[in-house]
Amino acid sequence: MIDPASITTWPEGLRCVTKIAQQNANFAASIKKMMADQRKHEMQWYASRQNLKQTQANRKSSSAKAASILQSLGSVSQPAPGNDRSEADDQAELAAYDRKLYTAQTSMEDAMTAELKALGVPFFGTSQNLVVPDGWDVSKEQLPEDHPKWSKLITDSELLTLRRKMVSHLEDMYKD
Repeated sequence: MIDPASITTWPEGLRCVTKIAQQNANFAASIKKMMADQRKHEMQWYASRQNLKQTQANRKSSSAKAASILQSLGSVSQPAPGNDRSEADDQAELAAYDRKLYTAQTSMEDAMTAELKALGVPFFGTSQNLVVPDGWDVSKEQLPEDHPKWSKLITDSELLTLRRKMVSHLEDMYKD
């Protein structure tokens, strides 16, 4: 079998992942678990963000009701400390939450990439000597004549495209 770290072409990657799926009884379960975990996290993150937005709306509503009651009682309305949140404060709170969410998403992606690499899925453990920065002309790079056809040089963005294509393929194969 070809080393998945040396594969940089789609046909060979597809052939390799098909063989892995046939030979590893736990492969399908691992992929399905990763998909379920990702979905669970995405739903939790969405619900948490919606709850934060609802909490912000409730604060505004409660503050307005309190001011209305005080005004009807003839009191000079002075906003209570903590109730004078501006739209900018709410936006800053959402931005802080979004930064935490981005960090969590990045961590999840790193963990899933490591798991896919451990499973031997092509494009997730590609040898770094086969990947060049974007902007390089890979056609000008010389490889030995006996270099395998499935192991050509690719750019970072080409590798990212192959990873996305592989994830899409795995999702199609193992969706419920």
